[in-house]
Amino acid sequence: MPQWLSEADCKAVLQSLLSAELAAYRGTPAPDWQSPPAIDSLERLHLAACVNEFFCLHETGVEDRLLMTQHVDDWAALVAHAVSDTSGLTFRTSGSTGAPSAHLHRWDAIEAEAHALAQRLASRGAINRVVRWLPLHHLYGFMLGVALPGVAGVPRISVDAAALPSLSPGDLVVTVPPRWDYLAVSRRAWPDAVVGVSSTAPLAAETSQALLASGLSELLDIYGSTETGGVATRWHPESTYQLLAHWQRLDAHHIQRLGGRTATPLLDHTHWLDDDTFTLQGRHDDVVAIGGVNVSPGHVAERLRGLESVADCAVRTTATSAKRRLKAFVVPVESEQHTAPEIAQAISQWPAAERPVAITYGDALPTNAMGKLKDW
Repeated sequence: MPQWLSEADCKAVLQSLLSAELAAYRGTPAPDWQSPPAIDSLERLHLAACVNEFFCLHETGVEDRLLMTQHVDDWAALVAHAVSDTSGLTFRTSGSTGAPSAHLHRWDAIEAEAHALAQRLASRGAINRVVRWLPLHHLYGFMLGVALPGVAGVPRISVDAAALPSLSPGDLVVTVPPRWDYLAVSRRAWPDAVVGVSSTAPLAAETSQALLASGLSELLDIYGSTETGGVATRWHPESTYQLLAHWQRLDAHHIQRLGGRTATPLLDHTHWLDDDTFTLQGRHDDVVAIGGVNVSPGHVAERLRGLESVADCAVRTTATSAKRRLKAFVVPVESEQHTAPEIAQAISQWPAAERPVAITYGDALPTNAMGKLKDW
C-alpha cells in the first residue's frame, strides 16, 4: 500500500463503494452509515465480491475473511492491511455505454497521476485542503479525493450533505459537472484563492464563466476516462488540453505512459498542436455527456428495443451543455397505451442519465426524403 493511503482513507472509499453497490442491489437510496444498515446473507456475499474485486484482495488470499466479520470497521481494517500486498485498484465503467467493464489501475500509475495533478495545480498556488464532493470509489473520486491530497500531504474532507461547507483560502474543491452547474447558479460568492477541479465530462463553457465571474479563483477541467485515468487538463473552456506529465504522445490516436511500452488509445478524435497540447474533435463512438455521465444513446435504444411492447425506437439528446437529456421516439408493437406503462416501469430503475425525459410515439421512425433518420 502506498505510504499516503491511510486506514481512514480505506474506510471512506469502502463506505462509498458499499453505499453504491447496496443501493444498486436493492434499488433503493444509498444507506446512511451513521446507522449501518442490516445486511442479509445474500447481500453480504454480493458486497464481499465487490470489495474483493475493487481492492484486489484475491491477490492476498484474505478475501474469505470478509465473510467472517460483521462490521464495516472490521472490513476497513482488513482492507487497509491487505492492500499493502496488492497491485492496485479495479475501477468499473458505469455501464451506460454498454456492459460495465473492469480496469485495473496499478499503484505506481495512480501515484504518478496524483503527482502530475499536484504539479499542475501547484502552478496556480498552494493547496491547503481538499474538499471532495464526489464518490470516492470512482476513479476520479479516488484520484482527486484520496490520492491527490495523499501525495500532496494536505487534509481532506468529504461533503456528505447537499451543500459545501464553509470554505477558506487555499481550499481545492473537487466535484463533477452537474454539481458545478448547481454551484454556478446557487453560489454567488467565493472566498479568495479557492480553486476548483472538474472531471468525468467536459464542463459547459457558461458554467465555467459563471463560476469565475462569481469569484472562484481557477477551475481546472480534466480530460480522461475510467479506462485511461486522467490524460490532460485545461484551465479555460476555450483553451487547448495539455498532457499531464506522466503521459507522452505516440501518434494522433495513442498516448503512452512515461517509461511504459503499451500504447493507450484515446476515446476521442484529437487535433494535436504539438506533442503536448491538443483539442478534441468528438468521440469515436456515439457517447454523449448527460449530467457529467457518459451515455450511449444507441445503448439506451437497444435496452428499449429489448422490451416486449417496443417494435423499434430511436434515442437522441434534447439540448446542449448543462441542460442535455435524452429523448426517445418509440414504435409500439400494439399501442402507446400498452407500451408506455412498460417503458415507465423499466426506466424507473435506470440511472438518471440514461432515462429519456421525453418519449414520442408513432407508427414508424421519422425519416427524411432519403430514408435517413431525422430529428423529431
